[in-house]
Amino acid sequence: MASVAESVATRPEQASLSVRFATERDVPALIQLINRLAREATLLFVVPIDPETGAEDLRQFLRAAAASGNNAVFVAALGDEMAGLVTATGGVHPAKRAAVEVGIGVLEAHRGCGIGRALMAALEDWARAVRIHRLQLPVVATNAAAIALYRKAGFTTEGVLRESVMLDGRPADQLMMAKLLG
Repeated sequence: MASVAESVATRPEQASLSVRFATERDVPALIQLINRLAREATLLFVVPIDPETGAEDLRQFLRAAAASGNNAVFVAALGDEMAGLVTATGGVHPAKRAAVEVGIGVLEAHRGCGIGRALMAALEDWARAVRIHRLQLPVVATNAAAIALYRKAGFTTEGVLRESVMLDGRPADQLMMAKLLG
């Protein structure tokens, strides 16, 4: 997967970009990444994790994801620093196991550098390998950068989720976007 990520590097510091499955060894750094994303992102819905009480829950989540066959967490790292992550959450019912909900976040300092593309490429490679046929995600309708990333990755808009989230105390729309892997 690192070769996919390295091929989209656009800045000198991106030469050390790697994308890989998150493991239990990543838990401390993953908690830091998630908490930074929760602080930075106004259009990304990330719940902070308590570093002390949440570490074991995150380890269990990563173990369960690895064993599920239709859940995954990938991290993007620049050298030793985690810069982003993407998650895939598949359904439990047999009829919904081959469709996954995607969540992605890249630290503000590293946006626009190809990390999102690298994460999406790694996720799609994994999805095809495990016979996932549909990637889907909701995105705030005003999040132009994210929508552009998803369109470049081949996602299309399937509909509008009217007033499905509250931003700054006001209802906002989300777009439901998806990509069929066929």
